[in-house]
Amino acid sequence: LRGRRLPVKECLRIGITLCEALEFLHQQGMTHRDIKPQNIIFVNGQPKLADLGLITDIRPLEHQGTLVGTPGYMPPAPERPGTVAADIYALGMVLYVLCTGRAPALFPEVATTLVQAEEPPEFLPLNQVILTACQPSPADRHASAAQMRAALETAQTTIAQFSRPAP
Repeated sequence: LRGRRLPVKECLRIGITLCEALEFLHQQGMTHRDIKPQNIIFVNGQPKLADLGLITDIRPLEHQGTLVGTPGYMPPAPERPGTVAADIYALGMVLYVLCTGRAPALFPEVATTLVQAEEPPEFLPLNQVILTACQPSPADRHASAAQMRAALETAQTTIAQFSRPAP
């Protein structure tokens, strides 16, 4: 793909679908612990979370368990994977990588081509959702996958308004 990035509308579609999957997983009292692009597969065009080997019970923020996950998609230290907040962080980082084409280590940097336009680019509403999901403090992130999904749906509506022709 051009610039190694997906179109914003596709990133939103993927993000909303994965939030629904995470919401279900979290409602079961489980957490994924290794959300990254390589652990997303497509079945009949629908994104699915894969590599379920690290799924475990949701842990409290102060839990001191085994450190698992993939650097770049794990929340910043001292936070550990295994929490709802850590899964939200990882999904936010996945969306960053998909929409910018950049490595997670470059977060929150974006390419100048994404922000140089006469009108606000489509990616700005998505970028705001990503920035919230990837806040260093878990308390500043989306409180749940459902809340992140709602934010992505709002971004999707905002972007649809950019696409409408002027009356």
